Amino acid sequence: MNRPQPYDVTLYGAHVDALYSAMLIHLDDADEDFRKEMLEALIKLSDVDPKTLLKKVKANIHLYRNKSAYEKLTNFKETLPLIKESIDKADFFAIDTEFTGLLNGRDVSIFDSPEDYYLRVMNGSSEFLLIQFGISCFYWDEKRNHYLNDTYNFYLYPRGRPGPDRLFLCQSSSLDFLASNGFDFNKLIKEGISYMTSSTETKLRENLAERQLSYSKEKDAVKNFIEKSTDAEMEINRCNSFIRMLLFQELKLRFKDEIIVDTKVLENKNRILKVIRKTADMDDQDTLRKKKEWDELEEAIGFSKVAQMISQSEKLVVGHNMLLDVLHTLGHFFQQLPSDYESFKEFTHCMFPKTIKGTAQFLACRLLDTKYMSSLPPFKDKLGSSVLTELLATLGEPPFSLPKIGSRKGRGYSHLDDKEHEAGYDAYITGLCFLAMHAHLARMRGEDTDRVQPHSVTLKPFLNKLFLAKTARQDSPYINLVGADPTPARDHVFHLVFPKEWQRSDLSQLFSPFGPVTVYFLDECSAFVGLDQRDQAPDVMRILSKNNRVTLTPYHKYKSGGNGGDTE
Repeated sequence: MNRPQPYDVTLYGAHVDALYSAMLIHLDDADEDFRKEMLEALIKLSDVDPKTLLKKVKANIHLYRNKSAYEKLTNFKETLPLIKESIDKADFFAIDTEFTGLLNGRDVSIFDSPEDYYLRVMNGSSEFLLIQFGISCFYWDEKRNHYLNDTYNFYLYPRGRPGPDRLFLCQSSSLDFLASNGFDFNKLIKEGISYMTSSTETKLRENLAERQLSYSKEKDAVKNFIEKSTDAEMEINRCNSFIRMLLFQELKLRFKDEIIVDTKVLENKNRILKVIRKTADMDDQDTLRKKKEWDELEEAIGFSKVAQMISQSEKLVVGHNMLLDVLHTLGHFFQQLPSDYESFKEFTHCMFPKTIKGTAQFLACRLLDTKYMSSLPPFKDKLGSSVLTELLATLGEPPFSLPKIGSRKGRGYSHLDDKEHEAGYDAYITGLCFLAMHAHLARMRGEDTDRVQPHSVTLKPFLNKLFLAKTARQDSPYINLVGADPTPARDHVFHLVFPKEWQRSDLSQLFSPFGPVTVYFLDECSAFVGLDQRDQAPDVMRILSKNNRVTLTPYHKYKSGGNGGDTE
């Protein structure tokens, strides 16, 4: 074999690949002789200078160390105990998710109330699939006196059978965005972990238990036929066509080494099942088949078990601009989102509870949105942007500082890793930004800045408020999960119907006597128009209602269906 010049590391054959992988994993192994033997073996099988080879290996070890635990242990069943360990010891979690799309249908209006916002996003996002979930578990290291992180990045893909076979939407711009940021769609389809809602899981468990029980009578009859009867065959007189089909399939599966199952047509054209003896000894095989059915169900439940661990932990969950993260987490892993707004809040309380010791009361005091946190003093005036990567950069400079965060080898990230829009990495960065902002607030209050106390008064103003990015500038910046939402006045807002050929400049000209306006187009001939000078609202209706080229309706009247308005 002609080998290239030794200016690069070129390794040959499966044995070399295996040695190279082992070298990456065990570069820091305590057994120096073992490391030396591997390196010598690699050197013998390549034409590369030993120093060049070692340099190449060291360059790749960083990539290996910063793979999440799931990426190393592709068997989710093996990874699950590690995740539980991380969740159990964590002070708090940060999460991030990726989807096949963002919104189907009309977008949120800048004048929408929090309830309108929820309904619009809930209805517009429910048919997209959640395809990546990142969770970063931050836990305190007493010896090092700083936080460590265990971070996991999961590709998720509901497999169907034995669960439901999902139909879902994809948005081309979203998939293009994911692809441009290194999302591995092949890995999604081939290795994605299945999941389902809790209600689906409960139904499937009940159905499987009932199905296994419902065939016990037929199984006993077949078993008795095989063990005790001397007849060559038996007949099972049931059944409508559906039951006959189920029995036919089930008996062939359960007793395929002992019997032959066939159908028999009677003189009256009715069909029955005929069981013909093959062998005996069915119990072990039946037990194994039942176990296989339960194992397949557990595999289909998959990542939903992690969501249940998060829910049951009663620990603080941090996200950045996390409304969609919360909605998809609830809707994909627990149950369908309610169309009633107050029911949604109650549902969120139940899935992210915090028990008050000594009572049976539950409080939703476990969600914190760093996007909302960064929109309030003392951060609002000091942050140029609250986009996650820019927020991280700003929090790394005075008067802020990023805390020291470590990780065990191969179990976490560093902010130096450039993996933006990988859910695990974004979850880690979200947690890091949260710790930096928490430390800044604590320093201002003269408190200990190192460890987060979930019940600290420092966090209280920021808890359980989901940031609403598209209405924040119109005095409706958040959903309050544990109280009343902001109810900004909309007396200065109007629904306007205008000629199809009109442009934004025509609308500005129409309202020019009343000062600057904010325009949100609903379609090519209607829009919401908000006055910057709100005291001009009475004059607008008085004067413009006389204009026969437009139809003007106060916002509240339009939303309630007045003047034929759309109530969406």
